[in-house]
Amino acid sequence: MRWFALGAVFVASLVVFLVALMPAALVVDRIPALRPGGAPLVLSDARGPWWDADVRARWRDQQGRLSWRLDWHGLTPGVNLTLSAGDLRGRGWLGAAWGDWRLEQWRAQVPVAMVSRQVPQGDADGTVSLSLLVLELADQNVVDAKGTLDYSGGTVRWGRDGSARVPPLDGRLTMAENGPRLTVTGPDNQQLVLASLENKTLSVQVRRAWPQLLGVSQGGDPSDVVFRMRRPLTLGRPG
Repeated sequence: MRWFALGAVFVASLVVFLVALMPAALVVDRIPALRPGGAPLVLSDARGPWWDADVRARWRDQQGRLSWRLDWHGLTPGVNLTLSAGDLRGRGWLGAAWGDWRLEQWRAQVPVAMVSRQVPQGDADGTVSLSLLVLELADQNVVDAKGTLDYSGGTVRWGRDGSARVPPLDGRLTMAENGPRLTVTGPDNQQLVLASLENKTLSVQVRRAWPQLLGVSQGGDPSDVVFRMRRPLTLGRPG
């Protein structure tokens, strides 16, 4: 009986040792295809053990490195993620428990030009600074959200010769009674855009203050809604 117990302890220790040293490449090769924004995210050249590793990441015309380290928040398993791709920088914590997902303390710098290239007949420069305190998804619904999304200011171009110099803008992500809400305000604290997500429907309202800021509208009440959009939006689970 004593030798059996010792053998069981040895086998258990060996299994734990092998799992701890499992290379990240084995895990990356088994990750299902990821298509954020409709384009494939390609991961390759994984280095380190699965719990503390980094990989080369490619999405559209962006290439960089993605690293992670296992980190538990209480009883919730998760990873600290760091992304670096040219001028794009991001880091934060991502956790999952019982099919729910939670992001905490995310900081990111996103060049606007990287996004505007995907918009037909549109171009812009400047930087968006993201500070996401928390974003939690449960059953494909956002149940908690809080953060800021600020634009540094820059030049926006559209069509053949349309352009405008845009001042810094402030965005606030809050959790309303029926779902998350993003409010974008201008230099005089006037509301420019309001976006909300309720019952898996994305609603966007643009105030007259926005085209006035671009210099393409004069007169009228800045608070008037000049554009509305509603469309279904289902949030898929990461991975």
